[in-house]
Formats: sequence, structure tokens, C-alpha cells
Amino acid sequence: MGDQTLFPVTTVAERCRDCYRCIRSCPVKAIRIEAQKDKIRARIEENLCVLCGRCVLACPQGAKKVTSGLERVREWLASGAFVAASVAPSFAGVLPLGHSLVLPAILKTLGFALVQETSWGAELVCRAQREIEGRPPFISSACPVVVNLVEKHYPELISHLVPLVSPMIAHGRWIKHRYPQARVVFIGPCIAKKEEALHFPEAIDAVLGFDELWQWIKEEGVSFEHFAPAEFDPPHPRRATLFPVEGGALHTLSLGTDMLDTRVVAISGLVNCIDFLSQLQRGRIEHPPHFIELLACNGGCIGGPLAVIDEDIFVRRQRVIEYYQTRLRSVASLDVRENFMPLPPLQRAFRDRKIRRPEPPEEAIRQILAQTGKYRPEDELNCGACGYNSCREKAAAVYWGMAELQMCIPYMRRRAESMSNLVINAMPNGCIIVNRQLEILEVNPAAREMFGWQGKEIVGQKLDYFIDATNFRRVLTTGEPLNVLHTYEDYDRIIREVIFPLEKGEVVVGILVDITHEKRQQEELKRMKSQTIKRAQEVISKQMKVAQEIAGLLGETTAETKVLLSQLIRLMQE
Repeated sequence: MGDQTLFPVTTVAERCRDCYRCIRSCPVKAIRIEAQKDKIRARIEENLCVLCGRCVLACPQGAKKVTSGLERVREWLASGAFVAASVAPSFAGVLPLGHSLVLPAILKTLGFALVQETSWGAELVCRAQREIEGRPPFISSACPVVVNLVEKHYPELISHLVPLVSPMIAHGRWIKHRYPQARVVFIGPCIAKKEEALHFPEAIDAVLGFDELWQWIKEEGVSFEHFAPAEFDPPHPRRATLFPVEGGALHTLSLGTDMLDTRVVAISGLVNCIDFLSQLQRGRIEHPPHFIELLACNGGCIGGPLAVIDEDIFVRRQRVIEYYQTRLRSVASLDVRENFMPLPPLQRAFRDRKIRRPEPPEEAIRQILAQTGKYRPEDELNCGACGYNSCREKAAAVYWGMAELQMCIPYMRRRAESMSNLVINAMPNGCIIVNRQLEILEVNPAAREMFGWQGKEIVGQKLDYFIDATNFRRVLTTGEPLNVLHTYEDYDRIIREVIFPLEKGEVVVGILVDITHEKRQQEELKRMKSQTIKRAQEVISKQMKVAQEIAGLLGETTAETKVLLSQLIRLMQE
């Protein structure tokens, strides 16, 4: 594991809701699922992660957090340091600026002493790339996600990576060469640039996402209407302004983008890059292209995870092309002396960073599959709900400690349904579940016996065909639970009905408690009490009549008898 504080993406554990969406979105399955007490949490496995940012965009709970460099940059500016901004060329397509060239003026207002386009670094890289010698195919190394992908997952292809730094690093080195005191801040749409900068501290001091810049602009209350378009500081790039779109590097290198030219190919989208590298690694491409431009984001850098606008890739691409065409005309007359300056060192090396895990034994795979009820090939649904492409792939992840058994959604659902059915069927009280149309969805044996439905096919039938469903209908109408007594005269039963809605009122559950025997016992007891009180009152009346006749002789005895009988009456009433 790398240093957790340096890795650009972390997981906010309390927000993680074990939905597995991050795994489904991750093409390299760099997410480790860990059971923590009664919850399951997802954590990024840094040794496998290529920092494409898909998990950040996919997480519905915002549990994946990108580290911010904004406060550090603000501190530098507040201290009066010479801070230079290197702005990625994708800004024209992904920032809602109105006019693209208000950005240099805004950045100067925020305190940047130098504001240049990273495209100048792309021009330098392309100039150096024309001098590269070696055996093709050459894979472009401008995209840090692609570099991570090759180093961590396809190290056999490292020799095909162009041994040059990315445009960001080239531009940073160029600025540092000209302005040794400068702190260089790259501003772009890429999460992986934050990690790449850590490997080249001599070139880049900090990386801001376009989303961080936009947040900063809003916090400062900057209004675009107050800014007139302004020029970036020289030098001014030309063809490399198209670098952030698919095919832009080919255009800058003058290699052409003719679809019939098999010597070059431009591929964007991480899944497409993986497919190509996999085929190249296996030797399945008979005549590989001479040069391969690989960009991990769909459409190129304009599809980066830290972009601000949410318009489709076509609109973003059009904006960059329009900006390129406008710039091509406007910078033609600008000073080009910078073009003849000597290049800073642009070479770099790559290293094998692949984690080689033992291949799971077939017996271990079968045992893991069996634990989730998969004993035969036809039991393997390969539904992908857990995030893995197949049940066997997920079983291998369990073997490596990257996944948990309970991630299998169909298995857990069957298990939950099985447990719930056991509970419902074992209940001594009746249970009836209906939908909004009062159609019976479930009925347990106790309810069948209660109403004499044994042997009848009633699931799917209307409940009011069999019993008075007034109270069920009332709960469906009001959405409020009921706890009432209901006498079913046809069945000679008195039922306590506890009825409540589920699933936002789409389903209603009724728990029926037969209290017929208890109710009749209470009525019998009440009748006996009433009769006893009546008899006691008759005795008192007769005794009083006798007492009047022999009052002189039995006065004291009568008084005592009255007291005793009165106590008996009170006792029975109580």
C-alpha cells in the first residue's frame, strides 16, 4: 500500500452504503470490500487503482472523496509567492465561461503571476517525440491513467510506452527553467494528475481540478461580465490546443487521422484501452499500428472526472475545436521566439508495478461458489449485481480477500426470502399480504386454517371474494395502520386485525389474531357475574322483608348479613 495521505482518492466510510456501484464502474476492479461489524465498506486498493475517477463519479452517496490542493495554493498566493498556472487545454470545453479567454484575466485577479496553456508542454513533447527511435508500436504516455494501466496491469508492454513525460510535466519543467522561483499549479480535469505531480515534484507543486477552481471562483463572487477576454502569457501553442480530444495528439504530430491509415490509431475510453492492450499483449493484433494514442476518458481529456459542465462529449469537443480554430488565427502574428528555445529534459522511465496474485485453485473456486448456493454451472447467474463480470470472477476476488460472500445479491435475496417464508409459515397468527388491487400476494397456513381455505388456490385472487376486506381497503386508501376487532359472522370468528402498509402503500400486510374463544370466555364470565349480582340482590330483598317482621329479635343478625352481602356484591362488581 502507498501512503494513504498521498493517494488522491479516499473513501468516507460513514457514507459508504455497500451498494457495489463503485465495483461495477471500475474496469480494473481496484475496490476491496471489507466487512466491518454489521456493515460492508468499499475501499480503494491503491496498488491496483489507475485513478480513472469512475468510482468518484459513480458513487451515489459521495463516499469517494478527491483530495484538494486549493487551500495550499491559496496560502502561497496570500504569502506573495510567484505562482504560475498551467491550464489544461480542455478548459475550453468543460468550463462554462461564456468566452474562453476570460479565464486568464480571472486567474490573474485570483493572484497568479503567470498564466499559460499546458498545450505548450504538449508542443514540446511532440517535438521530442519526433526524435524517438525504437521498435514500434509506440504507445503515447501523455495520459497518466494509461501509464498507470500499463505499469500496474500490462507491464509486458512497458517497452512500448513512449519514454517521455506528459505535457503537464514538460510544461512545469519549462516554467521552472524560465522562472526558478515559481510554484507551478496545474489546473485540469484529471484526478490522476494529482498523483503524477507527486512523482515529479521538480516540475509541479500542486494540482487543482477544474471543479476546485470553479468552487474558488464562486466563493470569491467573481462575475464573468466584469472581465474582457485576455491573452494567456506566451508562448502560445498552436496545433497542440487539440490535445485533449481523441486524435488530438495525432493531429499535433502531423500523423493524420485518416480512418484508413492503419499505421496510427486513436482510442479513448478506459474499457476500450484495456481491450486494445489486452489484445496487443496476447499478440492477437497481426499488424499493430506504428503509433497508438490512448486516452482513458471517453472522448479524451474533455471527458475528465473533474470537469464542471455536464454537457455531452460532442458539445465539449465542438467547443475545443472552435477554440482551436479561433486561436490558430489569433496567435499567428504573436511572438514565436519561444519556439526556438532549447527543450528541458523530457525523458522518463517506467517501472513494473503489477501485483502478482496467485491463481485460485479450482477446488477453492468451487468451494466459494458452493457457499452461495452455486453447485453447477447453471447455478452461476453471472448477473453482475456484485460488480464482477461473472460468478467465478467474484469467487476469485473472495479468494484474494477483495470481496465478501454476501455480495451475491441473488443468493442473499433467496436467503432472506427463505427466512421470511419460514417465519411467516411458522406464525401462529394469520398473515395475509395484498397489493393495491387487493390481490392476494401471500397467505400463511394459519390464515388458511382460520377461514377454511385449505387446498384452495387463492394467491392472485381478490381478497374481497373470500372475506370482508373493508379494513384492508381503508389502509390502502389512507396509508395509515389499523388495529381493530372484526367479527366474521360467516366464519363465526372474532378477529383482531393489525393491518399496515409497506413499500409506500403499494403492499398491505394484515396480521390476524383469532380471539373468538377469549372473547366468548369474557362474555360467559360477564354473564356469570351479572347472574350472581342479581341473585345476591334477591337474597337481600327477601332478607330485608324477613328482618322487618322479626326486627326486634334478629336486628343485629340482619345488619351483619346485609354488610356481608353488600361486600359480596361489590366484590363481584369489581
